[in-house]
Amino acid sequence: MAFLDHRGLRHSSAKVRSRTAYLFSRFVKSLNKQMNPFIEDILNRIQDLLELSPPENGYQSLLSSDDQLFIYETAGVLIVNSEYPAERKQALMRNLLAPLMEKFKILLEKLMLAQDEERQASLADCLNHAVGFASRTSKAFSNKQTVKQCGCSEVYLDCLQTFLPALSCPLQKDILRSGVRTFLHRMIICLEEEVLPFIPSASEHMLKDCEAKDLQEFIPLINQITAKFKIQVSPFLQQMFMPLLHAIFEVLLRPAEENDQSAALEKQMLRRSYFAFLQTVTGSGMSEVIANQGAENVERVLVTVIQGAVEYPDPIAQKTCFIILSKLVELWGGKDGPVGFADFVYKHIVPACFLAPLKQTFDLADAQTVLALSECAVTLKTIHLKRGPECVQYLQQEYLPSLQVAPEIIQEFCQALQQPDAKVFKNYLKVFFQRAKP
Repeated sequence: MAFLDHRGLRHSSAKVRSRTAYLFSRFVKSLNKQMNPFIEDILNRIQDLLELSPPENGYQSLLSSDDQLFIYETAGVLIVNSEYPAERKQALMRNLLAPLMEKFKILLEKLMLAQDEERQASLADCLNHAVGFASRTSKAFSNKQTVKQCGCSEVYLDCLQTFLPALSCPLQKDILRSGVRTFLHRMIICLEEEVLPFIPSASEHMLKDCEAKDLQEFIPLINQITAKFKIQVSPFLQQMFMPLLHAIFEVLLRPAEENDQSAALEKQMLRRSYFAFLQTVTGSGMSEVIANQGAENVERVLVTVIQGAVEYPDPIAQKTCFIILSKLVELWGGKDGPVGFADFVYKHIVPACFLAPLKQTFDLADAQTVLALSECAVTLKTIHLKRGPECVQYLQQEYLPSLQVAPEIIQEFCQALQQPDAKVFKNYLKVFFQRAKP
C-alpha cells in the first residue's frame, strides 16, 4: 500500500505524487487479475483523490487534473476487471461517477450566472476536467469486457444526459464543446447504438454559432457515426446534411484579411474536413443522403467537389475530391443513374481530370500531388468503365481536340485508358502531364 500513503500519492513532493499516479496506473493494469481481494479497499483509500476541485474551494488538491486522469482510469480498470457480478460493477461505477455528475450540474449552474471572465474560464476548466475524468474511466472497457457486459451502460447514459446541457451554454463555448465532443467520441465506441438518440440534439447545439475550428472538430464526430452505423443513421444524416453544409459554406465565405495566414490555414483545414465528410458519406454506401437533397443542392455539392479538385492548390483535398468523384461515377455513372449526371460527368468531371494536373501549382515532383494524380487516373478509368466507348469517343472527338492535343497523342491517351491494367494508365497519365506542362 506504499502507493497510497505518504510514500506515494500523499508524498510531500508534487513530483513524487505525480509519478506515483502514473506508476500506480501501470501497476494495476499489469496485475489486474491479482487485484480482486484489494479492490474495495483501494477504491475507499483513493476516494478523496478523485474529488473535483472547483476554483472556489480555495485549497490545492494533492493531485493535478492530469494526475487525477490516471487515478480515474485506475479505478475504472479495477472495477471492470474485477470478478464481481455485473450489478456490483454497476454500483461501483455509479459510486465513482455520481459525485462527478452532481458537481457538474452545480458548476454548470454557477457558470451560467458568472459575470467575471476569469471565473468563467476556471469554472469551464473544471467542468471540462469532470467530462475528461468520466471519459477516462471508459478506457478500462475492451472487446472482452464491454460496457454492456459490465452492466454499466445506464451509468454512462446518465453521464451523457448530465454533460450534454453544457453544449447550450453561451459562455466558454470552445472548451465545453471540446470536452463533450471528446466524450461523445468515446461513447460511440463504448455504448454503440445506445448513443444514437443523443446525437441529433448534440449536433444541433454544436452547429450553432460555429467558427472554422468548431466545424473542423465536429465533422470527425459525424464521420465516426456515419462509418460505424451507416444505414442506421441515414435519416439523421439526411436531416442534418444541408444545415451542416450551410454552416461550412457560411464560414468559408466569410471575408478575411488578405495576409491573415492563420485564417487561411483554418479555411484550408475546414475545406479538407468538408471533403473528408463527403468521402465518408459516399464511401459508406450512403450516397442517397446526397441524392435526396434535391437537384439544386446536389448540384451545389458536386460543384464544390469540382472546385476542390481543380481550384485550390491543396493536393490532400484534391486527392479526396477525386476519390469522391470516382465513387459517385461508380454509383451514379451508369445508364440508370440520376437524370443529368451523365451530362455532369462530361461537362465537369472529365475536364477536372485535365484542368487540375495542368495547373502550375500541381507539382508532379511532390508525393502528395502524385497521390492526387493517381486518384485522378482512377476517376478517368471509372468513367470509362461506366460509360464505355461513348467516353473514348468524347475524349477523341471533342474534349482532347479542344485542348489542342495532337491527334497521335490523343490516340496514345485513349489506348492507355483502355488498358485493363489500371497501373499502366496511372504511369502513362503522369508522363502525359509531364510532357504537357511547359
